[in-house]
This record gives sequence, C-alpha cells and structure tokens, in this order.
Amino acid sequence: MAFRILDLAARLLLALGLGCLLLAVFLAWRTLSFTSDTREATGEVVSYHEVRDGDTTRYRPRVRFRTVAGEIVTINGQLSTTSKRFAIGTKVPMVYKVGDPMQARVALFVDNWLGPGIASIVGLVGLAGGFLVRRSVRRELAKLPA
Repeated sequence: MAFRILDLAARLLLALGLGCLLLAVFLAWRTLSFTSDTREATGEVVSYHEVRDGDTTRYRPRVRFRTVAGEIVTINGQLSTTSKRFAIGTKVPMVYKVGDPMQARVALFVDNWLGPGIASIVGLVGLAGGFLVRRSVRRELAKLPA
C-alpha cells in the first residue's frame, strides 16, 4: 500500500513538473511575442497603485513615458510587490507597442522573466523529484520476494 501511495506521489510530482514547464513556455512566449513591433522609451515612476489583499498591501508602480510620436502615457507596471521597488522619480526602461502605447511594459529582467524563471525551476525540480521517487519505488518493489 505504501508503495502505491509513493508511486501516486511520484506521478503527481511528474504532472506538476510538466505543468510548470508548460506554464514557463507560455510565459516566455508571451514575453518574447510582446517585444515584436515595439519601441523603447525611458519612463519615470510617478506614483504607486496600492492593492490590498487581506492584511497585505501590494504596490504596483505607475510609470509615465513619452512615445516617439510625443504622446505622454501613464501605465501600471506589470509586477506588484509588498514594498515600493523604486523611489518616485526613478527612471526605468520601457517598451511599448507602436500601434497601442497603452500596451507597455517595464523593460527590466525581473519584470519580464521572473515568472518564466520560477515556473521553470519548479517544473524541473518537480520532474526530477517525480523521476527519483518513481525510480526508488520501482527499485524497492524489485527487491520484494515474488
């Protein structure tokens, strides 16, 4: 009975690992596909949008930048944190869609690659753990008398 539970746990770890790797691919694809037909700009953090989540307050920077056409755009950054990451007035790199400058992102590594990175790590650990547990269970079952 214990080996069945361990085998089920191994299968669940493998499924978690595969699911997280698929999520990582999807998030990386979204980040890479966003960069097509974009322009770079320098934005300035002008304020923070506060989001209350129970007892926790999360802060999302509001960034203002000027497009090549001279339009001034203000957007919320894509990453919210429990602390204010930037001082008001901090310059940050931005990328925005040429046809729709409201589709813009802060162009920092953490803002764009944290999600795919974490999903990749969890996926690889899940796959490795599932593989090792499953191999161990099979090895122990082979030792049992027939």
